[in-house]
Amino acid sequence: MCRASDRRGPFGYTSRMHTFTERENKLISKLKSLAPQAVLKIAEPCPLHSMCVPLPLFRVYKIDDGRFEAEWNSFHNPGPKQVFRFAEE
Repeated sequence: MCRASDRRGPFGYTSRMHTFTERENKLISKLKSLAPQAVLKIAEPCPLHSMCVPLPLFRVYKIDDGRFEAEWNSFHNPGPKQVFRFAEE
């Protein structure tokens, strides 16, 4: 996994992302030690609506011990998903 400078929200993401922010890398490292089908998220309150329940801006799902799925969203629209392999140590 390559590191990238901190991106500002989902607008910097493309459908073929191969890099993660430092915050996203921490979640992925934590996910590696969890059981399959575990989900971790980065969620923030919606800046436009005080009563809405926004989507998580970044979500990772552990498929099995070797793979995980990452998803980047905006507050109200689902974004691209991509499957990655955990880095070999």
